[in-house]
Amino acid sequence: MHPLEKMIAEGEHLHQDFKYFLSDARKIARSVAAFANTDGGRLLIGVKDNGKIVGIKNDEDIHLIEAAAQVFCRPAVDYEPKIWEYGTKRVLEVDIAPSPSAPHTAPTENGGRAVFIRKADENKVASAVESRYLALKYSSEPLNLAIGRPQQRILDYFALNKLPFEPGYPYDTAAIATACLMSERDCIDSICKLILLNETV
Repeated sequence: MHPLEKMIAEGEHLHQDFKYFLSDARKIARSVAAFANTDGGRLLIGVKDNGKIVGIKNDEDIHLIEAAAQVFCRPAVDYEPKIWEYGTKRVLEVDIAPSPSAPHTAPTENGGRAVFIRKADENKVASAVESRYLALKYSSEPLNLAIGRPQQRILDYFALNKLPFEPGYPYDTAAIATACLMSERDCIDSICKLILLNETV
């Protein structure tokens, strides 16, 4: 079996996305950023959602990927392109590793910018907790968290409400901040630091 067929047989998932063709570098930047911000992955360009290989028409797709990763992703994202020959067709594989420079932002549909992450086989805008978690996780600064009264209130709140320490959990940070007598920004920061500390235990 051709290596390309093996990859396509996996379907779209957390680490793989199919693109029939590229028309907008801003849109593809969301996929690039999402992979870089999550666990890495690959784009297969010239493959329909149903796995049918249609191939790329010319080298314009290579230039669009470069623009997406290097211009529209901030900071820029490193990637490895590879061309697969499949009969008379060519498929562009773009490998993106988890980035030590995360979080990366990409343009949104309304002209703004956001941090995108990969969830299952889709790209999603990261929550405030997920964005802050990535920033702290990949920061060059050491993680510094003193367990004072505000942080202890968060720990007590989580214990009482049986909440997990997971960056992807849909926390109601406004409610938690109110209950713990702190600003929502400080609440998010403390939650993320506690998540990271919990991961090292």
